[in-house]
Amino acid sequence: MKDMTDEEINQLPTILNILDQIAAEEEGLRNNARWSFLSNLGAEDKFEIFQESPDGPCVLKPTTSCFNSYFRGQTQYFNYCRPVLYRDEKKDKIERFIDRIRSSEFELLLQTHPFVKLVYEQGIGFKNYREDIWIQLNVNYLGLAQHYELETELLDFTSDKWVAAFFATCIKKKGKYLPIDEHEDKVRFGVVYRYTLPPENLLPSNENFNYKNNFSIIGLQPFKRPGEQKGFALQLDEGENLNHIHGIEKYLFRHDKLAAEIIFNRKNQGKDLFPFDELEELTLKIKTSKKISNNAFKLAFDKYPVIQMDEELVRSACIRKGYKFVNYPIVNFAKGIETTFLKNWKKEGENEFFSKIVYKPVYIPPDNTNYPSL
Repeated sequence: MKDMTDEEINQLPTILNILDQIAAEEEGLRNNARWSFLSNLGAEDKFEIFQESPDGPCVLKPTTSCFNSYFRGQTQYFNYCRPVLYRDEKKDKIERFIDRIRSSEFELLLQTHPFVKLVYEQGIGFKNYREDIWIQLNVNYLGLAQHYELETELLDFTSDKWVAAFFATCIKKKGKYLPIDEHEDKVRFGVVYRYTLPPENLLPSNENFNYKNNFSIIGLQPFKRPGEQKGFALQLDEGENLNHIHGIEKYLFRHDKLAAEIIFNRKNQGKDLFPFDELEELTLKIKTSKKISNNAFKLAFDKYPVIQMDEELVRSACIRKGYKFVNYPIVNFAKGIETTFLKNWKKEGENEFFSKIVYKPVYIPPDNTNYPSL
């Protein structure tokens, strides 16, 4: 995109104009009988049990009134928009692999949390017409790593237009998000991306639409942040540019301090999107540690092998970068966390968690009789 003149920037809509446009489309869907089967009317701020793959665990997908559309807000538009893992072109392949190790360290940490072990891995139960069913839930470890600001190949998206608007109009200063001031911050315009996926059942089976198949649901996870942000993620390969991805639309808008303050306050000054939990401090330790656990190294190398290098070569290269290998985790949750979790879970956590979930029973005819499902 060429540099915009002052006149062109002044003619752009504000973020509030864009939100009005999206809200009008949502209202149209709700009032259109043809699309009523797609509506989540009455289930605002909930999470629906959704199976991403036939044989895999389920995810808790944010409900939305804007069907199959997902948003990403940025305070600035970049001609080359890519995940943070690939932004620093000065990083060599070992430095990027170390970022992969950090995400793996984070994954191994989460696997020890009682919410993961006792709820997500063991599953949750629901009444499905005649019988109880047990549903295993997926923990999106890489998506969580992205939300806690580790460097990954993911770009954050959300099903909530207000969440996207917050990140499009609020800038991080000294660790806190504040409304952008176009004069003080010297940023004149931003962008809201919209990624639209066509419903699979409406696509011609013989036509290739070239949509990326690595768009994933993060949704409600064992830690609150992705759920509050109605999180989804788009994975890009090295060299890919979000601006050129099929299904992406761009809405440029001019920054306006008053509009930014309205959005900032609507999201409770960002407090709703960043509820405090113990992961913040632990993730910071992972990001700054010069130690590498052998288990994290093994997990990372199995997932992301380094081209033309075996394990020993990669290990030696990490050591030359100043890292030390150890036989223990870099970080751990506090002692007694399982006892504390179970106490809070039984007291109020379980009811709070299940109150957010929408489950639509599926009718299975008795004796395998071929009746239509409800």
